[in-house]
Amino acid sequence: MKILNITTIREWRGGDNQMYTIFKLLQEKKDLKQFILCPENSVLAEKCKTEGIACYTYDRTMFKLVHATQKIIQICKTDKIDIIHVHDSSALNAALLSLLFLPKSIQILLSRKRNNPIKEKFLNKFKYSHPRIIKIISVSKAVEAIFNNIIADKQKLVTIYDAIDVNNFTGKNNKNLLHKEYNLNANTKIIGNIAGLTEQKDIFTFIDTAKKIIENKPDDLSAAFFVIGDGNLKSELLEYIKLQKLENFIFFTGFRNDVAELLPEFDVLLMTSVSEGLPLTIYEAFASKIPVVTTNAGGIAEVVIEGKTGFITNLRDSVSLSEKVLYILKNKEIAEKITLNAFEIVKKNHDLEVMKENYYKFYKTLAK
Repeated sequence: MKILNITTIREWRGGDNQMYTIFKLLQEKKDLKQFILCPENSVLAEKCKTEGIACYTYDRTMFKLVHATQKIIQICKTDKIDIIHVHDSSALNAALLSLLFLPKSIQILLSRKRNNPIKEKFLNKFKYSHPRIIKIISVSKAVEAIFNNIIADKQKLVTIYDAIDVNNFTGKNNKNLLHKEYNLNANTKIIGNIAGLTEQKDIFTFIDTAKKIIENKPDDLSAAFFVIGDGNLKSELLEYIKLQKLENFIFFTGFRNDVAELLPEFDVLLMTSVSEGLPLTIYEAFASKIPVVTTNAGGIAEVVIEGKTGFITNLRDSVSLSEKVLYILKNKEIAEKITLNAFEIVKKNHDLEVMKENYYKFYKTLAK
């Protein structure tokens, strides 16, 4: 079976990370031959180049849809592609256009990571219900549910959970990197989030929660709040922090590539998203045995079980979020119990080896 993976994203996002991870996991399978098509000068193209992985690219400047479609047609004919696996909505548009010029035997797979709603318009229903789309793969049941009113054939829907390299996060020592970089007292508790500074991640609620924790914490508890990541809302968020007089408590580190080294320093992972599929950060915290407090966004509740593997609240509920963070900080035994439960779940269900077998079996069913 020959599979062409397509992304139209220039940045490095969850869909690209997922696709690239699966691509590398399945390279050893001799009965699968995989290809990648991505924009020129994209992060993925550079990553492939650096790691010595061949990939096709196309010009994503003017007439990007035309260029992508032309490239898809060329690759499918030259390499005799069986399945086009698209990883974002724009890639799906290009793939559907290319089918007008390709054999009817070529089918489409669509992967979906986020649970943001799809408008119930005729064109959307036509697009996602196209007869050449054989399966739509979601990373959680919450993501799968967004298609309930969009496509009639529910047999096309399948959930395959994402995964991480659990061993990469297990047994790491706390090196106090953030304490040293930001000159914090050794006893200062770290409440952190790993997220882009975007509307989806709702860092404003993270800031509101931090303020309530500071106002209600015991006098002998020192806390600092970190967001690992960058994004287009940075200036607005910094202004909001200044308005709340929290400049000495909340810090944005920017993008970091040492997350596995930073997580052991967290006392709590605090996530405040309003929209998610099922973020890998949850799995990474589980593997690092860091307690999680989070909003009930997307598929998070499928793995964060209240009081068992973490604590979960309604969206934008900074009061409940602050109360649960303080509860964990005051109760070491509770923190140890939930992190142990969470570690067992991520090791059993969300390790890379599990995802590799899930995708390989899935592809093999298509071959049959």
